[in-house]
Amino acid sequence: MTPEQLEEAAGALIEARLNSHLLEGLGPLTPADMQAGYALQDNFMRKWEGVLAGWKVGATAEKVQQVYGVNEPFCGPFYEDSTFSTPATPPASRFGHHCIESEFAFRFGKDLPPRGTPYSREEILDAIASVMPAFELISPRFDTLLQDRVALAAADCGLNGGFVLGQENAGWRNLDYETHAVTLTIDGQVVAEGTGANVLGHPFNVLDWLLGHLGSRGITLREGEIVSTGTCTGFLYIEPGQHAVADFGTLGNIEVTFV
Repeated sequence: MTPEQLEEAAGALIEARLNSHLLEGLGPLTPADMQAGYALQDNFMRKWEGVLAGWKVGATAEKVQQVYGVNEPFCGPFYEDSTFSTPATPPASRFGHHCIESEFAFRFGKDLPPRGTPYSREEILDAIASVMPAFELISPRFDTLLQDRVALAAADCGLNGGFVLGQENAGWRNLDYETHAVTLTIDGQVVAEGTGANVLGHPFNVLDWLLGHLGSRGITLREGEIVSTGTCTGFLYIEPGQHAVADFGTLGNIEVTFV
């Protein structure tokens, strides 16, 4: 994509986000591959005036990778103005899709800037300040979830519409994430269950991938930012007014109702 095309495409994403309407696509401005998709994401981030809250990582489950035709995750930024504390009641009209995912999210306590050698697992873990349960609100600026246009999905903030965050827990090293159960209920009925093993085998594997990816783009993961590591319970559309609760056991519950 030319610089002019990137500018035009980023402008279209911003306009759709500001006005809460859905696009059918970007036509000739659609990124042809993941490199172009991330170039468009970078351009969007330079133009968007919101405060960065952190990063989501998607396609961390094998089935989702198969749907999108990829063999690794993709990621995108999320912003403070679309991040809510539990129990959350985000306005339904603000989101073109009412789709949720139950995820482990980690807040980082120090900067991890790009460097010549990859960060070790222990260096990454030493930078974590806390873990929290989270709902990702999946809501691209398009009328589908872009399963047939994964580069565009990456460009559009990795399909992110927002987040609902639960209570932070500094005892994050004490959890067995592979077996830690997560149960999702809608209006009191269990609809999905999972564990941290559903995200690349372990949420820490997701952190390894993201730090390598951000470093390759020259991006610093900054102190205070949050990384959400992908869905443990699949993704689920809910209707406005329905009450969703994800029970993360010792980490507590998170709740969301679109109103």
